Amino acid sequence: MNRFLPFAVFGALIATLFWVPSPSADRLTAFEAGKLLGEQVAQAPDAQEPASNLGETVLASTDSESGPLTILLGAVLYSSPSIQAQEVSPEDLNRQARASIVRALRTAAQGLLGADGKKRELILKGADTPAPGGLDLTIHAESRKVTLTVLEPTGTEIVVSRTYKAPGRSSLLPPLVAIALAILLRKPVIALFAGILVGAFLVKSATGLEFAAAALQALPDVFSHYFYNEVVDKARYEIILFVIFMLAMVGVITRAGGIQGLMRSIARLASSARRTQMATWFMGLAIFFDDYANTILVGSTMRPLTDRFKVAREKLAWIVDSTAAPVAGVSIFSTWIAFEVSTFSAQLPDAGLSTSDGYGIFLQSLPYRFYCLLTIFFVGLVVCTGRDFGPMLKAERRARSGQVLREGAVPLVSSSATELKPAPGIRPAAIVAMVPLLAFVIATIGLILNTGGAFSMGSAFFTIEGVTQVLYDGSGSEPLMWGSLIGLLLALGMGVSRGLKLPAALDAAWRSLRAMGVALVILYLAWMVGAVCGDLGTAAWLSLTLSDSLPYVVLPTALFLLAAMVAFSTGSSWSTMTILLPLVVGLAYQLGSLGAPLGVDPMILGQGLVVLSIGAVLEGAIFGDHCSPISDTTVMSSIASASDHVDHVRTQAPYAILIMLSSMLMGYLPCALLLHRGWSWLPWASLGISMAVLTGLVFLFGRRADPKAT
Repeated sequence: MNRFLPFAVFGALIATLFWVPSPSADRLTAFEAGKLLGEQVAQAPDAQEPASNLGETVLASTDSESGPLTILLGAVLYSSPSIQAQEVSPEDLNRQARASIVRALRTAAQGLLGADGKKRELILKGADTPAPGGLDLTIHAESRKVTLTVLEPTGTEIVVSRTYKAPGRSSLLPPLVAIALAILLRKPVIALFAGILVGAFLVKSATGLEFAAAALQALPDVFSHYFYNEVVDKARYEIILFVIFMLAMVGVITRAGGIQGLMRSIARLASSARRTQMATWFMGLAIFFDDYANTILVGSTMRPLTDRFKVAREKLAWIVDSTAAPVAGVSIFSTWIAFEVSTFSAQLPDAGLSTSDGYGIFLQSLPYRFYCLLTIFFVGLVVCTGRDFGPMLKAERRARSGQVLREGAVPLVSSSATELKPAPGIRPAAIVAMVPLLAFVIATIGLILNTGGAFSMGSAFFTIEGVTQVLYDGSGSEPLMWGSLIGLLLALGMGVSRGLKLPAALDAAWRSLRAMGVALVILYLAWMVGAVCGDLGTAAWLSLTLSDSLPYVVLPTALFLLAAMVAFSTGSSWSTMTILLPLVVGLAYQLGSLGAPLGVDPMILGQGLVVLSIGAVLEGAIFGDHCSPISDTTVMSSIASASDHVDHVRTQAPYAILIMLSSMLMGYLPCALLLHRGWSWLPWASLGISMAVLTGLVFLFGRRADPKAT
């Protein structure tokens, strides 16, 4: 029964996706035409300047070196031998290709600086119809190749091409295989590897290789291409080092008596399982500036205390996972906000807005961030009432009997790390834990501010735009890596100063690292699945398949589900936002303005639908990420909490799905239906009703793991 329900839901999802009509190959190729701007332009043998891609070449064609970038876009024509054989309009393909090129140009122009050091605004003429005297573009698709020719007004031609096969339903196979095997076998390493292998085979098949040849080359490609690319990726190994340094730091401060001292201090207030969970929730709310830091810090430091009060590891992983991304996602002072804004701000001219309106639109979307806000509320509701239901209740009742892990569970961090005790003769003291942990937080924030240029901005820093831009420019894995290393070194120093021998401290660090070998493998495999999906165009197929012919009142709900499917399939909320948000602005504005009832300003309704739709995509991406066993943040939550990864996903999914249904049925649907009324209080009313319903459901169906708990 434990596996029947996940398989039933999973099977229904697969059946739905395979029942939906698939777009034609030409529509998919035109939809992805903008990717050709990333191809390198061939250079003369004696060229002195480094090679640039087509997008950079087009943007550099403007005469001015500062001020606005003005680009004239002329005709955009799509051609293919198969157009006549398909029921598809050439004019529709031209419009699709033009929209893709426009999105790619706007994205490429983001962040470009002029000779005066100021950001340059892109003025793109010809976004909807050809501009006289502009660049003429021709996209020609063949069976396994697509070519883009740019004709400048001077007569100069620039030609780029790439090997390409339009994605189809088969692009869903890698994540589906990985997720199905993870549910069936409960062995995530085997499941993820199988998904990657299937994906590598499909990528090779797309180049024209026969079945046998593609099968023979797929396995070596898994290691020589996908694994190698992830290993040498700077951001990836910085994340790995961050996780290593953080867990090593926790091992050292545990051996030095810091964690036990911290537990004694917290236990004065958190003197029961319920209060310990509340303390974990509050700690998750406090670390609002980054989801990775939140996950590793909260999970690894609170785990000994939750174990002491017999809280299930699955419950700890859920609390950690459900406060990290939701808190960082809605915080205006986090590493997320500028990234989120950057994904859609360049496309705002499609809605009659300026690219500088991005932060304002983000703030307007906050009341529509139903999933994040309801998740934060729901975690607090569950931990404060002590009531659970479904598989989480079963896990909690098992834990109260002294078994914090399911029998046969395989935690991502082994007992050699979780059973560390203070060294003999060491007196527990909370300060041994507090100083390194605070040093990590302060050092990380300081490095983010420094890298982002906060100390050279002057008064411009003290604005929402200034702070968020600094957080965006300074965000990434590098500050986390250096901050965690500083915390580790300080933990070693404090441990030695309190009588812990250096070899014993290093041994504690090593025991923590040795215990997470499988966890690092799973993290890399999850990233590799995402890379395979990128090569196969999984997200593009889902985006075009599920966004066709939608009435505006269901658009936000459909976008929420689409973002959830993409994030669930690729394991990345950020990649999902990057792919979908550039598409949303123009689509939402067009549907909203065309669907405006009599007496309603089409522009106001269109822009309102843009705000609502942006919120829906952001939330759907986080929901899909929460439910996906191939998500890196989900894996990291299992690592930090020393939980069995499949058990974490299995127990978290019912809660996430309940909040998803509340977000759609009491959030996006009514808000879209009544959007033309212009009621500013509507999203707040939806949130209030959703919270009341969730509270009623918890009291109606929830039960305490220990009826005598206080």
